[in-house]
Amino acid sequence: MRIRLKSIAIICSATAVLFANDLSVTFTGYLDADAVADFKGKYYANTELDLGMTATFSEKVSAHVYTTVNNSYSPSGSGNVPAGIGQPEERWLNVKFDGFDITYASKLGTFTVGDIVYQYGRFNYYVYKRFSMITNENFSRGVKYGVGNDKVFTELQVGITDLDNSSGDIQGTTKFGIGEKHSLAAYYGIRGSSLKSFETGTDFFAGAEYLGAFGDAFKLKLDFGLQNVKSESKSEDRPTIMSLLLEPSFALGKFSVAATGFLMIDPDTINSLAAPLYSKVFDEGFCYIEPGYTFNDYISVGLPIEVHAREIDVTNDDEFWIVPTLYVYPAKNVQWWIWGQMVNYFRNSHEDPAFYAGSEIIVTF
Repeated sequence: MRIRLKSIAIICSATAVLFANDLSVTFTGYLDADAVADFKGKYYANTELDLGMTATFSEKVSAHVYTTVNNSYSPSGSGNVPAGIGQPEERWLNVKFDGFDITYASKLGTFTVGDIVYQYGRFNYYVYKRFSMITNENFSRGVKYGVGNDKVFTELQVGITDLDNSSGDIQGTTKFGIGEKHSLAAYYGIRGSSLKSFETGTDFFAGAEYLGAFGDAFKLKLDFGLQNVKSESKSEDRPTIMSLLLEPSFALGKFSVAATGFLMIDPDTINSLAAPLYSKVFDEGFCYIEPGYTFNDYISVGLPIEVHAREIDVTNDDEFWIVPTLYVYPAKNVQWWIWGQMVNYFRNSHEDPAFYAGSEIIVTF
């Protein structure tokens, strides 16, 4: 009881301070949780919650606090949304501090100081929707400055990484507005050790993203990524990986079609699917297409049809998926997905198809 009374007192005191200083506090969040059955007697549960709080002190000054609940913080570290292999007994996850910053907006640009997160080239494709292909999600504590307008906008950042006590990064973005329905963005950066040479201690990334809308029916997203990474010694060449991502979508009345094509070009064979370091996805190439039909504002259906090439240079590890899905939208920003899946393996062993079923809830606010 003493702890509860103390907590209530703290909350009341904080509320009084907020009103006394006329602060504005808002919350934003993303919640994604699912349950999966593999029809072989095993079940999985995957969870991600990203919660942010913004305290606005004036028109120019605000502060942000971020927290995360994620299967990657579980004891086994397994599982991701959607349809990962999170262990059900580990789904009661702890809330982790995910960063804090203050932002100052002025006529000369916007300054951010504190914990900064960036990732570029994110997938629209539902399985990899939390991943990206130009650069993974990276965390840095430093300074970010952004300046520009709707035509040209640039952000530059310098900070200390969360890798070790000798690594920092410098990265930036430049975005170009091309009319009302088209845009082009360039991303670039280095991340490396201050105690090692560039050849053996620093990774470099660069990429570009095009977004376009052609009328009201057709949209296109096109990404290119390049990663030139550190070598084992100065005498060795630095390996390079390139990635291509094409994501068109078409909607006409109640009918729609979404598609994704992804290809990783890895001439030096440095990406490992057992622990993918450079894309965090478990395909070096895949193609997905989903025709869909919307019945009303609350219910729609889709039929994802997919081919996955786990390793491009291996001929017998491809997979064919069919994933019929029912989408339910009880309210704005609230989704419930109910799906089944058949996986057919193209392998020399002639492995029998695998079947799965699952339920996923997604809430944003």
